[in-house]
Amino acid sequence: MRTGLDRELASFNISSAQWAILDACHEGEADTLTSLSRVIPLDAASISRHVDRLVQGGLVQRRRSTRDRRRVRLSLTDAGNRLVPELALRVQSNNAKFLAGIDEPEQESVLQTIRRMLENAEIAVYAEDD
Repeated sequence: MRTGLDRELASFNISSAQWAILDACHEGEADTLTSLSRVIPLDAASISRHVDRLVQGGLVQRRRSTRDRRRVRLSLTDAGNRLVPELALRVQSNNAKFLAGIDEPEQESVLQTIRRMLENAEIAVYAEDD
């Protein structure tokens, strides 16, 4: 799926990992590197590199928190906000190829399984840090 998505997004010079960052910021799921690393199954260094590329591309901006200058908040630029819906159509098109012939209950079951796997992965990562 990721390879197909990378092909779908290549004309926008966006990778699947960068899409995940844009989507998380757009949906309000994450606004810091730390929060992105909680919702995207990539290491923090990789997320930081992808964010750097998105900043250079004018799609994401960094802002220092007014309350805590050490904390950097991420947000989409106007260009990023305009691009996300167009990318979402490409993502949906890619996903539809893989979900063809799978009915809604089966799709929901797959999503629940994936969510549980991601939760387990997060638990395992935090257990390693202890």
